[in-house]
Amino acid sequence: AQAQADVAAAEAALALARLEYDKLNLRAPFAGVVAQIELHPGELAGPTTPALLLGDFSAWHVETVDLNEIDAARITTGATATVTFDALPGLSLPGRVQAIYPHGVDRLGEVVYTTVIELLQSDPRLRWNMTATVTIEAP
Repeated sequence: AQAQADVAAAEAALALARLEYDKLNLRAPFAGVVAQIELHPGELAGPTTPALLLGDFSAWHVETVDLNEIDAARITTGATATVTFDALPGLSLPGRVQAIYPHGVDRLGEVVYTTVIELLQSDPRLRWNMTATVTIEAP
């Protein structure tokens, strides 16, 4: 009986150790590409410290932060857009307005809105933070 109790206690301790070990592993919320590692072995991380940047390159979005209030009032979600990139001359990709943030910010005396453009096509040369020019077709 004592041996069985010892075995049960050891199995419980092993199950607890496995749970604790599992907490040490990072699991991505989606399949993607590690773009940058922020946390290195031996470093301590706080609850808001990112461990890495994970990207899903199957879909691209471009954010523009300079849509003025006059254009924001005329443009609607779903409007077509064309996106070009400084680093990729000759490349022009179609897009669609996915969102216009409802709250504008004052930038140098002008109220501007963040706009999210969903790219409808991709290019393998695209990288995060590339400078892009967005042209949105207003109705």
